Amino acid sequence: MLEQERDGGVLTLAFADPERRNALGYAEVGDLLAALADADGDETVRCVVLTGRGPAFSAGGDLRGFSAELKASAHDFWDSGAVWADLFTLVPRLRYPVVAAVNGPALAGGCGIVALADLAIASSEASFGLTEIRIGLFPIVVLPAVERVVGARAVRELALTGRRIDAVEAARIGLVNRVVAPEDLQATAMATARELAALPPTAMGLGKRLLADLAGLDYDAAVNHARAMRGVFLHTADLAEGISAFLDKRRPRW
Repeated sequence: MLEQERDGGVLTLAFADPERRNALGYAEVGDLLAALADADGDETVRCVVLTGRGPAFSAGGDLRGFSAELKASAHDFWDSGAVWADLFTLVPRLRYPVVAAVNGPALAGGCGIVALADLAIASSEASFGLTEIRIGLFPIVVLPAVERVVGARAVRELALTGRRIDAVEAARIGLVNRVVAPEDLQATAMATARELAALPPTAMGLGKRLLADLAGLDYDAAVNHARAMRGVFLHTADLAEGISAFLDKRRPRW
């Protein structure tokens, strides 16, 4: 289940199956993918917060559902993995930022979704892990997103050991941006989301796309691509309004 709640320009999407620790089957991932895509088409949505209901953020993939696939063909596995792959390719190119408010354990695919978010704020009671190895699997589709935020050495330790880490360690390796008291989590996440939602939307969307593009390029190619994108940024209405507001000593109207 996925709950949706709107507060101005901020849309909160909450995994809402606490009895199953917000485990994510293909249907749940599909619902998340559809909600994010729908929000991308709604220009009044300026930021999305992802969180979980109950004690967990998400325990990861639904093992009961997954076990039914074990005798499927390689072709069927390729097809069934599409919804996860689509999620992990969509989020970096959404025009709005995504903030993860990690209220509890974020394991396996849940940990990958935290890494996928643009910013992540964790409760001090949260824990994290790429635990797939402990059931005879390996973190697969989530691996590139986690490696991007924590680096090669840290992702190897997480993936090869399957051990859990606490929120402080997650912040140290870059998996989350900051750690707050449990009672402050939602307020901190919403304050962050409102701050992002108040910023120029075109520049935000172009900036997110630039960050996604640069991640796949070597240094020289990245510099040249950024140079090419400079012309795009310089011709936006956001920049014209920002400069005009600065010169007029008023708040910009995005």
